[in-house]
Amino acid sequence: TTAVESFTLSVTVSLYSAVALAVPFLLWQIWGFISPALYKHERRYVTPFIGLSTISFVIGAAFAYYILFPPAMGYLLGLGENFNVMLRATDYFDFITLIMLAMGLIFQMPAITYVLARIGLVNASFLVNAWKYAFVIILIVAAVVSPTGDLPNMLLFAMPMMVLYIVSIFIAWFFGKKRKPDEAE
Repeated sequence: TTAVESFTLSVTVSLYSAVALAVPFLLWQIWGFISPALYKHERRYVTPFIGLSTISFVIGAAFAYYILFPPAMGYLLGLGENFNVMLRATDYFDFITLIMLAMGLIFQMPAITYVLARIGLVNASFLVNAWKYAFVIILIVAAVVSPTGDLPNMLLFAMPMMVLYIVSIFIAWFFGKKRKPDEAE
């Protein structure tokens, strides 16, 4: 709808692509700075975390793009069926990017649970006992993150979070650090 929109969109896509390609190198530099300050056993937690975190983010972004975005966009466009809807490419791109980033971050739940379980802050029994509160929080987050106000799209956002919570319970059970009696005091 504007003369510069195609240029702005090209620059935005290039910028996001550059950031995505630069993140591994930035993380490598940060790791090079932080790793000398960590104990050897603490350094062993980082490699699985980075791998799990990267895979989780990519799966979350792909899930958003292929599973969540089509019905959400269909619903939103259906609301404007009585109007002549004219989508701007930059708005469309910003919308899909926001959904992909949100789900990529939400899919970090197992990776964060891995780290918290390895250092002994959470365990599987804690997560099992807190499932009711977790599901309420998940529904609230889904209501905030979902781009639409309808229940089916909100549940589309909530279901993967609930599954990720269950996966996190198994991760905490499998990788959880057993607390020694002197640590409990």
